[in-house]
Amino acid sequence: MQDPQHKIIDEATQRLIDKLLLEQIPLAGIARVAEVSEVWLQQYVNTKYQQVERQVRVSPQKKGA
Repeated sequence: MQDPQHKIIDEATQRLIDKLLLEQIPLAGIARVAEVSEVWLQQYVNTKYQQVERQVRVSPQKKGA
């Protein structure tokens, strides 16, 4: 973002960013497309990462089905 200003990132933009993150697009590209600063985006990603559950859930399956 070339002219950084304090602005609120709306929910629609955050949903777009979430979809772009799932596509494994580089953060710099996401920041350009969504028109947000790279600093804000990195903080957003860090917050999202902290919210992800890190425990693997395994369910037993029957053998020889």
